Amino acid sequence: MIAVIFGGRSCEHDVSIVTGLMTLHSIKKAIPVYIDREGKFWCGKELENVDFYKKFSTRSLKRVHFMPSDRGLYTDKGKRLYTLEAAVVCCHGAYGEDGCLQGLLEISGIPYTCGGVLAGAAGMDKIAMKQLFSAAGLPCVNYIGVKRADFESEKYDFVTELKSDFSLPLIVKPANLGSSIGIGLARDYEELFEKMRIAFEFDNTVIIEQALEDFIEVNCAALGDRDGVEVSLTEQPTGWKEFLSYEDKYLTKSKDGARRKMPAPIDEVSLKRIEELTVKAFDAVDATGVARVDFLIRDGQIYVNEINTIPGSLAYYLFEGKYTLETLTEKLIELAKKRRAEKDALVYTYGGGMPRHIKK
Repeated sequence: MIAVIFGGRSCEHDVSIVTGLMTLHSIKKAIPVYIDREGKFWCGKELENVDFYKKFSTRSLKRVHFMPSDRGLYTDKGKRLYTLEAAVVCCHGAYGEDGCLQGLLEISGIPYTCGGVLAGAAGMDKIAMKQLFSAAGLPCVNYIGVKRADFESEKYDFVTELKSDFSLPLIVKPANLGSSIGIGLARDYEELFEKMRIAFEFDNTVIIEQALEDFIEVNCAALGDRDGVEVSLTEQPTGWKEFLSYEDKYLTKSKDGARRKMPAPIDEVSLKRIEELTVKAFDAVDATGVARVDFLIRDGQIYVNEINTIPGSLAYYLFEGKYTLETLTEKLIELAKKRRAEKDALVYTYGGGMPRHIKK
């Protein structure tokens, strides 16, 4: 049985439900494992219906959990409900995309469809992400991180660095959040501090980046693992000015494709460079499965903005003509099983002589 895990204790909870249900309905034999806003895990047939979440109730559901070194899904009373072949992770944001859930599945020995603990943590923490990108030689806009303690104690030493190395306007983001939640544009320092106060409502660290003006955003997805990566079509999100907000991404009603151009209207040289950087960004965080990389382009200069290790609806639309959501999830499950088998083949004990399978 395949488990599709979605929801979570995250500001991106509702977006995850959409990804989860779309994915669930694309798999013939799958069960929903829903994580509610308090972080509790639930299973039940009703979770397959989107209308159920409008008046959510646990009365007809079973609370479930995983066990260490066991691929079973259990009730709280210890009854084994299912033996899991793999888990398709459709969580976005904290406690789901950031490596926490991946660690739980690792301990249970259940194959799962996204990158591991490192990829999840690095993909969620924008500062760690950019440090890895920079180490891999990827071009990024200038940035600094600011901790809540320094901000609340009025240790504004970062302002000196900003005035020296940056120019207004600036972008302020929570360091560990996606879907453009908590992001603000500051055109002066009074506005900067206000945007930082808002961002600190969502995270204990914020990242301040050099804002680009008159730029375009281009996204490209990667699919694969260490043995090989294929890239998708490119897209250019449209209908926005300074940055793509949460409402732009998920709440604006428009016809399919009306808020994106596919493929992105860029020249062949830029396209090849973006495809190359997509693979390098994927490798830089040790991603597996599918991930979407977002780029900013201004005056011909390409910057890697961020990587989404569990993209919305798993970015299937970027593989138009090659994969449907059904065939994409099949591919992801294959990759998950392969990675699990490779890990299970490793030696996890040492001492008392040479490992049993190594001959002198």
